[in-house]
Amino acid sequence: MIRLMLAVPALLLGTVLFEARADDENPIVALVKTKIKDPKQAFGMAVTFKIKAGSEKEFEAAFAPCVKATRREAGCILYTFNRDVDEVGTYVVYEQFKNIAGLEAHAKTRHVEEFLKKAAPMFDGDPKAKVFAILAE
Repeated sequence: MIRLMLAVPALLLGTVLFEARADDENPIVALVKTKIKDPKQAFGMAVTFKIKAGSEKEFEAAFAPCVKATRREAGCILYTFNRDVDEVGTYVVYEQFKNIAGLEAHAKTRHVEEFLKKAAPMFDGDPKAKVFAILAE
């Protein structure tokens, strides 16, 4: 009973912190803005996720709807979800967007929000992003 009483406030606190962060700029959007000087320029990025051991199938299932929905976004050029064949629990999403506004819109979608709620507990550390200038299409 005491554990349950302690768990409920912790869950509520976690919910409040998550909602408070929702108003902040997405850290990956902030990173792209520091790298891509022309906000109208198309760009690519690779986002690497490390997943806790044993969570791989659940992570893949959580990501699948996000992939389908993102590919239909007006600002998306390319979006691929990849599993590292050498490193268990490592995934790389390669993304290309028409401009920063496309990424900002993507970061605010319901499918991204739902993915993060499901997948964040499976993360083994923060996702890492590498930004690329697209030189030719």
